[in-house]
Amino acid sequence: MILDIIFSGSGLGTLLSGVMEGSGIPWPGAIVITAAGSQHAGIVGALVLGTLFSVAYVIGSAIQYVFGRCCRSLLERFLSDAMRAKLDRAIEKYGQLAVLWTRPLAVGNYISIPAGMMRMNPVKFTLYTFLGIWPWAVGMCLAGGALAQYVTLATQALPIIAGVLVFFAVMWGALKLWQRFTRTPAGN
Repeated sequence: MILDIIFSGSGLGTLLSGVMEGSGIPWPGAIVITAAGSQHAGIVGALVLGTLFSVAYVIGSAIQYVFGRCCRSLLERFLSDAMRAKLDRAIEKYGQLAVLWTRPLAVGNYISIPAGMMRMNPVKFTLYTFLGIWPWAVGMCLAGGALAQYVTLATQALPIIAGVLVFFAVMWGALKLWQRFTRTPAGN
């Protein structure tokens, strides 16, 4: 069962999404992992897909980490003194735990480069990255599983909703046209 989930389209999509998100490439990972969770509803599916996403995310984040670590001197040339001081203050204020707690946030996809630049311990970096993203990934899969029962309902309701929206758009347009052509010029 676990291997079936991993090698399904949902599992492979989750794997790709994790690498893309972790490496900082803009990608709708939340949508993909929620959809994957809707395909494999239940705690087992959520744990397998969430863990798969998290491991792939760590791999993608490691790419940025290595880039930051290897290219520190090159990257520092592009930072102004004010920006470097701001980065140092942020690291001093939030410390290495920022790698952990920022992962579910958008900025978490880009914290790996500064972590590499500051030469964070790679084992700690990997552990914090995994622990930071795993609860989010499992939660998104569980949400997808919970929403799965409503997908059929939503697809049945979509033509009705679209029809109502089109009706109101046409009525609004007709009203605007009527107002334009019935408006009397000022001064008459």
